[in-house]
Amino acid sequence: LREALEIFNSSNKAMEEAFRRLEERVRELDQELDAKNRELAFNTEYLQNLLDSISDGVVAVDCDGVVTRFNRAAGAILGYRPEEVQGYAFEGVFERPFIASPAPGLTALRAKSGRNVPVNESNSPIADHAGKRLGMVKTFEDLSEVTALREQVRQKERLAAIGEMAATVAHEIRNPLGGIRGFASFLADDIPEDDPRRRLVNKILEGATSLERVVSELLEYTRPVELMLGPVSCVELVSNALAFLEYAQDRIHIETDLTPELKALADAGKIRQVLLNILLNAAQSIAETGTIRIATHADESWVAVAIADTGGGIEPELLPRIFSPFFTTKEKGTGLGLAVCAKIVEGHGGRIEAVSTPGTGTTVTVYLPRTE
Repeated sequence: LREALEIFNSSNKAMEEAFRRLEERVRELDQELDAKNRELAFNTEYLQNLLDSISDGVVAVDCDGVVTRFNRAAGAILGYRPEEVQGYAFEGVFERPFIASPAPGLTALRAKSGRNVPVNESNSPIADHAGKRLGMVKTFEDLSEVTALREQVRQKERLAAIGEMAATVAHEIRNPLGGIRGFASFLADDIPEDDPRRRLVNKILEGATSLERVVSELLEYTRPVELMLGPVSCVELVSNALAFLEYAQDRIHIETDLTPELKALADAGKIRQVLLNILLNAAQSIAETGTIRIATHADESWVAVAIADTGGGIEPELLPRIFSPFFTTKEKGTGLGLAVCAKIVEGHGGRIEAVSTPGTGTTVTVYLPRTE
């Protein structure tokens, strides 16, 4: 019995020692696991911060095409939050294969808004240390601004070519046009007022005058804007322009809200031409009676002159085109008046904007550099 008890005690001590070593080993493993978890969390956060610091968009997918990574730049370009994309099939979200089929031109990715964003993309496989494929990663650059700038350059090149051609044509027309007017004037002097042929001669003179106005506007649009800048009172600019609108003031009520001390850095003659053109358009848009309101306001950098009418307004699809050359909504318009206005204002370093509601009216605002 004694021998059995000794064996039992010895075995018990051995088991206690083994249990103690096991507990110690478990504590060591727990510490190692905590360290590994902290290292993994650090590496995961570091990887995400690294991806978010990249200015290009980055999207990674696994072998099933499910999105596993979506960096901050990708979200900014496409409008998605990471949780709206990660865990979902790439093709289901963006409505195209991960690798776009080769085609001429730019590739595109569908943004959350539904807009197709033109991108320059590059795709690479992801593999582990043993070479086993884990998925694909795509990096892409938003080319929306580049595409818009290219289109602007093409548009300016087209306009420059049209302008050069128009200037040549205008010069060729002006000389014979002067002869037509001169001969028509001689005819008018020789034909009595009560002669029916006098009306036909007057029609020739009217047509020549109208054509000469078109030629003058065309030449003015094509030649560089030459400015004599100086501080000009906005009240003076508006008053000078309104003086030419007296013919319409019997049917149009003029309201003004002008700040006396405001001054713009401008060429007084050129800006008077701009304001008068806008006022004439406003008057012509009012069929019978109505109101034109002229107001000025300013911030630290800009003086704004806003001209609002109660005319028929402009359709939304036409509004972006009103400052383009040769575009007009008038039956006998040349389409150069507002284009010349925009060119003059832009030559001042300013801008011109228009808002309109069909049936309610239009407001055109001219922004000019401020000076006191």
